[in-house]
Amino acid sequence: MAMSSSLSVEKVGRLLQKAGFQVANNLPSKSCFDLVARKEEFLMLLKVLANVDGMKDEQGRELRMLAKLMSAIPLIVGEKTRRNEMLDGVIYERWGIPTISFSTFKSFVLEDVRPVALARRGGLYIKINGKALRRAREERGLSLGDLAERVGVSRKAIYEYERNEMDATLETALRIEEELDADIITPVDLNEWHLMYEHEEGEKEAHPQKWEDELEREIFEALSGLGFKIILARRAPFDALTADQKKERLVVTGVGRACDRTIERKIMVLDRLSWVAQKMAMFVIDKEKKIKKTRVPVFSKEEIEAMEEPEELITRLQKSN
Repeated sequence: MAMSSSLSVEKVGRLLQKAGFQVANNLPSKSCFDLVARKEEFLMLLKVLANVDGMKDEQGRELRMLAKLMSAIPLIVGEKTRRNEMLDGVIYERWGIPTISFSTFKSFVLEDVRPVALARRGGLYIKINGKALRRAREERGLSLGDLAERVGVSRKAIYEYERNEMDATLETALRIEEELDADIITPVDLNEWHLMYEHEEGEKEAHPQKWEDELEREIFEALSGLGFKIILARRAPFDALTADQKKERLVVTGVGRACDRTIERKIMVLDRLSWVAQKMAMFVIDKEKKIKKTRVPVFSKEEIEAMEEPEELITRLQKSN
C-alpha cells in the first residue's frame, strides 16, 4: 500500500534513532516488517502503514509469528483505520499485534508515555489497577455495592475490576477515578501485550513445506538432517529461521545463488538486521563464491551437507557472529 506524505518508514526510523535505538531499515517493501529496532534488551519489529487495515492477513500472521520466535515486540504504526483517523493514547489491535498512531508512538519512544486505552468493539476500554482500586475504595469506607451504585455498574463488575479480570469502559474508569479521587488506570505495557492473547490458539510456526526451488529444498533438508528445525519466512528479509529443537538458538537464514547479482545486497541487509536484533545469521549459496566479508558467514551448500553434527555449525556461527 502506498505511504502517505506525512508518514514514512524513514520518519519512524529517524524518530527511533533520536530516541537512542539501533535501527535496521531499507528492508524489502513486501516484507511483513519495515524496521528492526533495539534499545538495550527491548527489541521491536515494526510495520509502518498509512492505513493499518491495508496489511494483508498473511503479513500480519507472519509478523506476529516471527516476533514471538525472536523475542521481539511486533508493532504497527499508522495514521488511520479503514474508517477513521487513529486516536492518540489508544492501542488498536490487528492480528493480535499492538497498533498505534504515530503521535502515540512518538510519545512512547521519546517520553515513555504509554497508551492507556484499548480500542475494541463497543468502544474504548481501560485496564484497571485492581489493588489501587480496592485500597482507595476501602480507605473511603465503601463496599463493593456502594461504589457500584455510585458509578452505575454492577457489584460483580467492581469485584472483577479489583481482581484484574475485566477491563472497564473509558467512561466507567473516569467515573471511578472521580468518585474515589484516586489514580486507578493502568497504562498498557507493550512488553506484556502477548499475555493478553494467551488464550488464543498457538501460532503456526512454519508455512507448509513448499520449497521455492530445488536449491532451497536441498539446503533446508540438509539443515533438518543435522537436527535443526526450519521455520520458513516468506514475507521477511530472510528465508527462514533455523533453530535447535528447543528453539533456544535461532539463526536468521538466507538462501541464494552465486550468480545472483543482488546477493551481496541481500547479505548486507541480513548483516545489519541480525546485528540490531542480536541474533546469529548465515547465508547459504549453491556454490563457493568470493563475497565481500560481513559479520554474516556465507556457506556453500556442499559445506552444509558435509557437516555431521549441529554443534559444528553453531560453533562456526558463534565465531563469525
